[in-house]
Amino acid sequence: MIQVDGFEKAIIGLGSSFGRSDVLVYDTQQIMDILVDRDGMTDEEAREYFEFNILGSYNGEGMPIFVDTQATDAADY
Repeated sequence: MIQVDGFEKAIIGLGSSFGRSDVLVYDTQQIMDILVDRDGMTDEEAREYFEFNILGSYNGEGMPIFVDTQATDAADY
């Protein structure tokens, strides 16, 4: 399983899918909260950093899943 270094507190579980190995599941909002608190980013900077440097990276099989637990409307999906 691939971890996102420095964001262990944002792990919310494991994800499974038929024919694939388990992967770590992260809470997107918790990652951005860490970026704001730890690194002093604004909310906008944290979202941009997350989308480009974490969500936008591919590191091979076992990449984590990122869940937006703040989405409350089906239109958010």
